[in-house]
Amino acid sequence: MLIIGIRFFCWGSQFTEHPMHCGQCGASTQFIIKQGMRFITVFFIIPVIPISGMKHILQCPNCGTRFQATK
Repeated sequence: MLIIGIRFFCWGSQFTEHPMHCGQCGASTQFIIKQGMRFITVFFIIPVIPISGMKHILQCPNCGTRFQATK
């Protein structure tokens, strides 16, 4: 029996050049820039097939909230 799911995996960690304001926690700090893709997974852990293109996200280092980056 296989349990199949979908999960967003991200990698990379660079800080933004300028501090930004987080809408969730209200902190003004340098966000973490990450890249990621959505995958079909086996047992919700093992990525098997990518189902989306590469996405760039910004993550608040204080609360961990992720925002999709706009270019």
